[in-house]
Amino acid sequence: MRLQRIDPENARGFIDKFFGLGKELVGSVIDNEGLRKEGEAQQAKGAERIRALQDQTKAEGKEAKAEALERQQRAAQKMKESA
Repeated sequence: MRLQRIDPENARGFIDKFFGLGKELVGSVIDNEGLRKEGEAQQAKGAERIRALQDQTKAEGKEAKAEALERQQRAAQKMKESA
């Protein structure tokens, strides 16, 4: 089984969520509504990137399963033809 490469842009979602939370916390502590909202928005962007990574991983898994089933089908067809 080979490991798939992760799109670095999607992996950035974790970083966006981390820094967004920091901005939101600092904004709350110093009572800066703009910084707090910026942090919330950055966290939302990070969450979307993480969802995209999850979707990409699921799609690649389904593609690999389909390829395996196709190989099985071809092998069965060859056995049937040789019999």
